[in-house]
Amino acid sequence: MDDQETRTQKPRWPRGQRFQLSAAGRDAGETFRSAIVAARGEGGRRSFDAAHSDWAARLKLESNDGLYLGELQAGPRTIDELATALDGCGPERSEVRAAVDRLVRLNMMEPVVVPRPPPPPLRSW
Repeated sequence: MDDQETRTQKPRWPRGQRFQLSAAGRDAGETFRSAIVAARGEGGRRSFDAAHSDWAARLKLESNDGLYLGELQAGPRTIDELATALDGCGPERSEVRAAVDRLVRLNMMEPVVVPRPPPPPLRSW
């Protein structure tokens, strides 16, 4: 498999895979909230849209990425939980999966690694 094929291949996440913010994702989420709060002070949809796009351009993200980062501030979630939480906010379910894949690739999110349970103790009868 060459390098081009590995870059275009999408990761396959288990259904119950949870995702959390990385350190960079937490910082980006904080700057997103700050930008949106500052835009509220100016009032109007135009200032809100400008804050969204300026934030995304500065971090080389998409403008809706702030929604995903904001949803993960409370803690780890699965893709289905993110899609349900963002239902009615704009992104379709298929867009949520693509955004998670992209944000993991950009190190804004990371999959939660659940440690394996220890093996049961050996019994000597």
